[in-house]
Amino acid sequence: MSLLKIENLVKTYGTFKALNQLNLEVKEKEIYGFIGRNGAGKTTTLHSIMQFISFDEGIISFDGKPLNKDDNSYKEYISFVPDVPSFPEYLKGREVLMLTADFIGIQKEKQKALIDSIIEKTYLPYPNKKVSQYSRGMKQRLAIACGLLKQPKLLIMDEPTSALDPIGRKSLLDLIKSLKNEMTILYSTHILSDAQNVCDRIGLIENGTLLLEGDIHEVLNHKTTNKYVIESDKTQEVYKLFSKHAKFVKEVDLIDNQVHFSLKESAKQRDIHALLATYEVSINRLYKQSKSLEDVFMEVLDNENTA
Repeated sequence: MSLLKIENLVKTYGTFKALNQLNLEVKEKEIYGFIGRNGAGKTTTLHSIMQFISFDEGIISFDGKPLNKDDNSYKEYISFVPDVPSFPEYLKGREVLMLTADFIGIQKEKQKALIDSIIEKTYLPYPNKKVSQYSRGMKQRLAIACGLLKQPKLLIMDEPTSALDPIGRKSLLDLIKSLKNEMTILYSTHILSDAQNVCDRIGLIENGTLLLEGDIHEVLNHKTTNKYVIESDKTQEVYKLFSKHAKFVKEVDLIDNQVHFSLKESAKQRDIHALLATYEVSINRLYKQSKSLEDVFMEVLDNENTA
């Protein structure tokens, strides 16, 4: 069942059309990856859902009901985590949670147990330290913890991992995956590997229009990849051969002592074997690379630009 639905959404700033007939649908209890380049329209969409900004045309429905600018009651069921969370630096993490609980109307007698459970669930480190001592990743985790106080139906996150190091990103992605069975998550990001790691479905936005939407596995397998990897005891020799003599190869690179290359559209796998046989070069293994979300992203944009 659809929890959030956007139909023909339009938002303009002067002559610039930030959203252009945008359509997307987020289902219950899924992690929906809203992906696209910076400036593609992701944040404008999220801010429209939250009614931080007004939109010009279209319909946004939550839980089957169209949003009304004069009725914010739907926000009781939605939590929003911004890309750069900001808290009073002099407060402790637990104090931020207590203040948030007061603000959203949680009864005093229920606050401690709820806050303790959310601190445990989010693995929030050092809840009794001041926010001024928190890293960017800890602030992101605190922002998610604040969002969970509401026990929302929908958790919206705008680029939550964009400024984190690899360890911080993995930790936060693990947290996001752990929340999947409890709520619906709309996860906006331009980091495609993160979306591929955690999302059930994705929507690809470019120039304010959704170009692709679907199940992550279907999206990754809707076209065959044209990228290959060769493993060999003579990697340097294979790399030089493909660099100089493989006219059917579009790109070739040496990565982790393996030869990575992509074929031109007219090329066939038999061309690879014929070249190796001609120069009497032996290899240990030849295989197709698994398609990544980045591959799909570039294909869709290339098709859009050449249409």
